[in-house]
Amino acid sequence: MRRILILFCAATILYLSVSYWYLPSSPYAHYSLQNISSPLLHSIGTTNRFFGSISQNFNSIKYWASSRTKLNEHLKKLEQIEDELQQTKIELSTAQKIINQLETLTNFQVPSKFNRATVRVYGSPIGFYDAQLITASPSNIVIKKDDIAISEKGLVGRIVESSNRILRVMLITDMASRVPIKIVETGENGIAVGNGTSTMSLEHLQSREMITNSYKRPPAVGDLLVTSGVGGIFPPDILVGIVAAIKDEEISVKTFVTFHSLEIISILYDHMAS
Repeated sequence: MRRILILFCAATILYLSVSYWYLPSSPYAHYSLQNISSPLLHSIGTTNRFFGSISQNFNSIKYWASSRTKLNEHLKKLEQIEDELQQTKIELSTAQKIINQLETLTNFQVPSKFNRATVRVYGSPIGFYDAQLITASPSNIVIKKDDIAISEKGLVGRIVESSNRILRVMLITDMASRVPIKIVETGENGIAVGNGTSTMSLEHLQSREMITNSYKRPPAVGDLLVTSGVGGIFPPDILVGIVAAIKDEEISVKTFVTFHSLEIISILYDHMAS
């Protein structure tokens, strides 16, 4: 009985809330359930919109961060492409200079006191402190220390050890290597110094050691280097390399010969030696 009475009272209150209290002429309209609950519902709706905006802003930030990461990756790729284009530009400039001076650079003739012997490369123990090649010694030919080795692309090095069976060639990139060179564009002399890597350094330029500089301009990236013939070991006008980079006072030289892929080289020797 008590439960029935409670349910009846609840039903009555619910009826009054949804009917009589909702009527505009009701003196109790301002006590209606709708008017009482509307601020609460408004607060709940505002809260939901607030958290919804937080979620939307978080997604926007996440999208921005992802876009920024992708943008950084694109920028790195563009920088890499720019470096490759710069290197290609240097190579094209070098190729054009070689074409312009092809007659002079390909007019190298073995001096009359030298002959040429072709040998196969058998080993290339190239390390940080030394850079050498080992070849078979040609038969019936006298090869001496300091005879020079060349390839179709340019200067390779000089003989540092000779026997009846093998020849040991010190490459021009060896840390002990010093090659007197001439810059084709300016005629300036200097020394290409090996540093044990695939590049060399250009040092002892005449323009830097003379009180008065009579040269047209300092060395520039893309300048061609050939042997100068100074010192008497290397004949003149053999291709050595190209100026690849200039940073402060350091000048880097990229050699024309790719030493680790050499299979055949030529030795210039004195036929009259005994």
